[in-house]
Amino acid sequence: MKLLANFLFALLFCFSASAQKADDWKLVRNQEGVKIYLRSVEGMGTKQVLGLTKVSATLGSLVSMVKDPENHHSWIYANKQARFLKNISDFEWIYYNISEAPWPVRNRDLITHAKIDQDPDSYAVKIDSEGWPDYVPPNKNLVRIAMLRSLWIFTPKNNGEIDIRFELSIDLGGDIPAWLVNFAIDKGPFNTLLNLTEVVKSDRYRSRILPFIKEKTL
Repeated sequence: MKLLANFLFALLFCFSASAQKADDWKLVRNQEGVKIYLRSVEGMGTKQVLGLTKVSATLGSLVSMVKDPENHHSWIYANKQARFLKNISDFEWIYYNISEAPWPVRNRDLITHAKIDQDPDSYAVKIDSEGWPDYVPPNKNLVRIAMLRSLWIFTPKNNGEIDIRFELSIDLGGDIPAWLVNFAIDKGPFNTLLNLTEVVKSDRYRSRILPFIKEKTL
Protein backbone atom coordinates (compact mmCIF):
# COMPACT_ATOMS: atom_id res chain seq x y z
CA MET A 1 0.00 0.00 0.00
CA LYS A 2 2.83 2.44 0.82
CA LEU A 3 4.47 1.89 -2.59
CA LEU A 4 1.13 2.39 -4.32
CA ALA A 5 0.43 5.58 -2.40
CA ASN A 6 3.87 7.00 -3.15
CA PHE A 7 3.44 6.24 -6.84
CA LEU A 8 0.08 7.98 -6.97
CA PHE A 9 1.48 11.11 -5.41
CA ALA A 10 4.48 11.01 -7.71
CA LEU A 11 2.18 10.86 -10.71
CA LEU A 12 0.37 13.94 -9.53
CA PHE A 13 3.64 15.82 -9.52
CA CYS A 14 5.09 14.44 -12.78
CA PHE A 15 2.48 16.42 -14.66
CA SER A 16 2.12 19.93 -13.71
CA ALA A 17 -2.28 22.43 -13.17
CA SER A 18 -4.34 25.53 -13.55
CA ALA A 19 -6.65 26.99 -10.91
CA GLN A 20 -10.33 26.09 -11.00
CA LYS A 21 -13.38 27.12 -8.98
CA ALA A 22 -12.88 25.37 -5.64
CA ASP A 23 -12.81 25.58 -1.88
CA ASP A 24 -10.05 27.48 -0.10
CA TRP A 25 -6.57 25.95 -0.12
CA LYS A 26 -5.69 23.92 3.00
CA LEU A 27 -2.07 23.58 4.10
CA VAL A 28 -1.22 19.88 4.54
CA ARG A 29 2.59 19.93 4.64
CA ASN A 30 5.24 22.51 5.54
CA GLN A 31 8.79 21.13 5.71
CA GLU A 32 12.27 22.04 4.48
CA GLY A 33 11.06 25.19 2.76
CA VAL A 34 8.30 23.45 0.80
CA LYS A 35 4.57 24.00 1.39
CA ILE A 36 1.86 21.78 -0.08
CA TYR A 37 -1.81 22.80 -0.15
CA LEU A 38 -4.90 20.88 -1.29
CA ARG A 39 -8.43 21.86 -2.21
CA SER A 40 -11.53 20.15 -3.56
CA VAL A 41 -12.73 20.99 -7.06
CA GLU A 42 -16.36 20.77 -8.09
CA GLY A 43 -16.93 17.80 -10.37
CA MET A 44 -13.58 16.13 -9.61
CA GLY A 45 -12.89 13.34 -7.15
CA THR A 46 -9.17 14.05 -7.05
CA LYS A 47 -8.09 17.13 -5.13
CA GLN A 48 -6.16 19.95 -6.73
CA VAL A 49 -2.57 20.42 -5.57
CA LEU A 50 -0.64 23.62 -4.91
CA GLY A 51 3.08 23.56 -4.12
CA LEU A 52 5.18 26.54 -3.03
CA THR A 53 8.89 26.96 -2.45
CA LYS A 54 11.72 29.34 -3.33
CA VAL A 55 15.25 29.00 -4.62
CA SER A 56 18.29 31.10 -5.47
CA ALA A 57 18.63 30.54 -9.21
CA THR A 58 18.15 32.16 -12.58
CA LEU A 59 14.88 31.99 -14.47
CA GLY A 60 16.87 30.34 -17.24
CA SER A 61 17.92 27.55 -14.88
CA LEU A 62 14.34 26.71 -13.93
CA VAL A 63 12.99 26.93 -17.48
CA SER A 64 15.88 24.74 -18.66
CA MET A 65 14.89 22.05 -16.15
CA VAL A 66 11.27 21.98 -17.27
CA LYS A 67 12.32 21.99 -20.94
CA ASP A 68 14.73 19.08 -20.45
CA PRO A 69 12.40 16.04 -20.35
CA GLU A 70 15.23 13.54 -20.83
CA ASN A 71 16.47 14.52 -17.36
CA HIS A 72 13.10 14.68 -15.58
CA HIS A 73 13.94 11.40 -13.86
CA SER A 74 16.56 13.25 -11.80
CA TRP A 75 14.01 15.37 -9.95
CA ILE A 76 10.42 14.34 -10.77
CA TYR A 77 9.48 11.58 -8.35
CA ALA A 78 8.89 8.14 -10.01
CA ASN A 79 9.49 9.47 -13.53
CA LYS A 80 10.60 6.53 -15.67
CA GLN A 81 11.22 8.31 -18.95
CA ALA A 82 10.30 11.46 -20.84
CA ARG A 83 11.14 12.84 -24.25
CA PHE A 84 10.18 15.54 -26.73
CA LEU A 85 7.59 14.65 -29.34
CA LYS A 86 7.75 18.07 -30.97
CA ASN A 87 9.73 21.19 -30.06
CA ILE A 88 7.54 23.79 -31.74
CA SER A 89 9.52 26.84 -30.57
CA ASP A 90 11.37 28.19 -27.56
CA PHE A 91 7.94 28.95 -26.08
CA GLU A 92 5.94 25.86 -27.04
CA TRP A 93 6.53 22.12 -27.09
CA ILE A 94 4.91 18.68 -26.79
CA TYR A 95 6.45 15.88 -24.75
CA TYR A 96 5.74 12.31 -23.69
CA ASN A 97 6.09 10.96 -20.16
CA ILE A 98 5.91 7.54 -18.51
CA SER A 99 5.64 7.12 -14.73
CA GLU A 100 6.57 3.83 -13.12
CA ALA A 101 4.10 2.12 -10.81
CA PRO A 102 4.59 -0.70 -8.31
CA TRP A 103 3.02 -4.02 -9.20
CA PRO A 104 0.12 -4.68 -9.76
CA VAL A 105 -0.70 -1.12 -10.90
CA ARG A 106 0.02 -0.45 -14.57
CA ASN A 107 2.37 2.37 -15.51
CA ARG A 108 0.79 5.63 -16.67
CA ASP A 109 1.71 7.68 -19.70
CA LEU A 110 0.88 11.25 -20.71
CA ILE A 111 1.25 13.57 -23.67
CA THR A 112 1.63 17.19 -22.60
CA HIS A 113 1.36 20.40 -24.60
CA ALA A 114 3.21 23.24 -22.84
CA LYS A 115 3.49 26.96 -23.51
CA ILE A 116 5.67 29.65 -21.89
CA ASP A 117 4.67 33.25 -21.26
CA GLN A 118 6.68 35.95 -19.46
CA ASP A 119 5.26 39.09 -17.88
CA PRO A 120 7.17 42.12 -19.23
CA ASP A 121 6.86 44.05 -15.96
CA SER A 122 7.40 41.49 -13.18
CA TYR A 123 9.49 39.10 -15.35
CA ALA A 124 7.42 36.23 -13.90
CA VAL A 125 7.48 33.16 -16.14
CA LYS A 126 4.37 31.01 -16.58
CA ILE A 127 4.49 27.51 -18.04
CA ASP A 128 0.93 26.39 -18.75
CA SER A 129 0.45 22.72 -19.65
CA GLU A 130 -2.45 20.66 -20.90
CA GLY A 131 -2.85 16.95 -21.52
CA TRP A 132 -3.26 15.95 -25.18
CA PRO A 133 -4.25 12.28 -24.78
CA ASP A 134 -5.07 11.70 -28.45
CA TYR A 135 -1.85 13.12 -29.91
CA VAL A 136 -0.34 9.64 -30.33
CA PRO A 137 -2.06 6.22 -30.25
CA PRO A 138 -2.33 4.60 -26.80
CA ASN A 139 0.01 1.85 -25.66
CA LYS A 140 -1.95 -1.24 -24.58
CA ASN A 141 0.54 -1.85 -21.76
CA LEU A 142 0.02 1.60 -20.22
CA VAL A 143 -2.87 3.62 -18.85
CA ARG A 144 -3.18 6.95 -20.68
CA ILE A 145 -3.77 10.03 -18.53
CA ALA A 146 -6.84 11.60 -20.12
CA MET A 147 -7.10 14.93 -18.27
CA LEU A 148 -4.36 17.29 -17.10
CA ARG A 149 -4.04 21.02 -16.48
CA SER A 150 -0.92 22.35 -14.80
CA LEU A 151 0.79 25.63 -14.15
CA TRP A 152 4.30 26.62 -13.08
CA ILE A 153 4.95 30.24 -12.09
CA PHE A 154 8.51 31.43 -11.44
CA THR A 155 8.52 34.92 -9.91
CA PRO A 156 11.89 36.64 -9.39
CA LYS A 157 12.28 38.78 -6.25
CA ASN A 158 14.54 41.75 -5.52
CA ASN A 159 16.72 39.65 -3.17
CA GLY A 160 17.82 37.32 -5.98
CA GLU A 161 15.48 34.47 -5.02
CA ILE A 162 12.71 33.07 -7.19
CA ASP A 163 9.30 32.12 -5.77
CA ILE A 164 8.06 28.86 -7.28
CA ARG A 165 4.34 28.11 -7.54
CA PHE A 166 2.96 24.89 -8.97
CA GLU A 167 -0.72 24.01 -9.48
CA LEU A 168 -2.08 20.70 -10.70
CA SER A 169 -5.42 19.18 -11.63
CA ILE A 170 -5.36 15.63 -13.03
CA ASP A 171 -7.45 12.51 -13.49
CA LEU A 172 -5.16 9.48 -13.29
CA GLY A 173 -7.60 7.19 -15.09
CA GLY A 174 -7.86 3.45 -14.66
CA ASP A 175 -9.50 1.89 -11.62
CA ILE A 176 -7.64 3.75 -8.85
CA PRO A 177 -10.25 5.25 -6.48
CA ALA A 178 -10.06 8.98 -5.81
CA TRP A 179 -10.06 8.46 -2.04
CA LEU A 180 -6.81 6.50 -2.30
CA VAL A 181 -5.20 9.20 -4.42
CA ASN A 182 -6.30 11.84 -1.90
CA PHE A 183 -5.12 9.82 1.10
CA ALA A 184 -1.53 11.10 1.03
CA ILE A 185 -1.41 13.29 -2.04
CA ASP A 186 1.21 15.60 -0.54
CA LYS A 187 4.13 13.13 -0.68
CA GLY A 188 4.96 13.14 -4.38
CA PRO A 189 4.68 16.92 -4.85
CA PHE A 190 6.75 17.54 -1.73
CA ASN A 191 9.60 15.27 -2.86
CA THR A 192 9.62 16.68 -6.38
CA LEU A 193 9.80 20.31 -5.26
CA LEU A 194 12.51 19.39 -2.78
CA ASN A 195 14.47 17.65 -5.55
CA LEU A 196 14.00 20.64 -7.85
CA THR A 197 15.67 23.00 -5.36
CA GLU A 198 18.74 20.75 -5.34
CA VAL A 199 19.00 19.76 -9.01
CA VAL A 200 18.71 23.39 -10.18
CA LYS A 201 22.08 23.97 -8.47
CA SER A 202 23.81 21.22 -10.49
CA ASP A 203 26.35 21.95 -13.23
CA ARG A 204 23.72 21.05 -15.82
CA TYR A 205 21.51 24.03 -14.88
CA ARG A 206 23.30 26.34 -12.44
CA SER A 207 23.28 30.01 -13.51
CA ARG A 208 21.87 29.09 -16.93
CA ILE A 209 20.80 32.06 -19.05
CA LEU A 210 18.42 31.59 -21.98
CA PRO A 211 18.21 34.11 -24.83
CA PHE A 212 14.40 33.99 -24.92
CA ILE A 213 13.92 34.52 -21.15
CA LYS A 214 14.59 37.94 -19.59
CA GLU A 215 16.28 37.93 -16.19
CA LYS A 216 15.36 40.42 -13.46
CA THR A 217 18.35 42.60 -12.56
CA LEU A 218 18.88 43.77 -8.98
